[in-house]
Amino acid sequence: MMGTIMSSNRKIVLTLAGIAAVVAVVRYFLKGWLEPLGVPTVVGSFLASITIVLLVGLVLLFLREGRSDEGRYIRAAAWFIAFSVWCEVLVIAGILLTERTGAGTYYQGPWKMVEEMFPTPAAHAIGHTQGFVVRLAVNLIVGAVIYWFAKGRRAKTKNKARAASGA
Repeated sequence: MMGTIMSSNRKIVLTLAGIAAVVAVVRYFLKGWLEPLGVPTVVGSFLASITIVLLVGLVLLFLREGRSDEGRYIRAAAWFIAFSVWCEVLVIAGILLTERTGAGTYYQGPWKMVEEMFPTPAAHAIGHTQGFVVRLAVNLIVGAVIYWFAKGRRAKTKNKARAASGA
């Protein structure tokens, strides 16, 4: 059974990693497509958000491990960390590519605050690197809540099944 869990986690991470890569490319070009239509920067940035893909991975990985009889928090965390690193590499690469090409992209940040805090794209990329550990810690705490919630529901389901079978 453990091989099945590992295989499904691998499928989740590889599928979402591919989706995140597509979103990263779309994010690069989307501002040029949406800005002439008058779409607000925050809305466009949200539409092509690698963070959204990351959060979907967070829920899927921790929920799957929590619901499985052989599920382990540490396994979900390890897969999530690998996926988080991939997503962060995509974001930093997008920031640096934007700097190199001079294109107007959502990697410049959807808020004026980003430009004020990070006067250059290189500083923005370094800021992402520094903030990664904090964001990862918060996500692992959220993942723990999801895992324990799913694990608790698993136990309740087992108790109901035992009671129904007369055991």
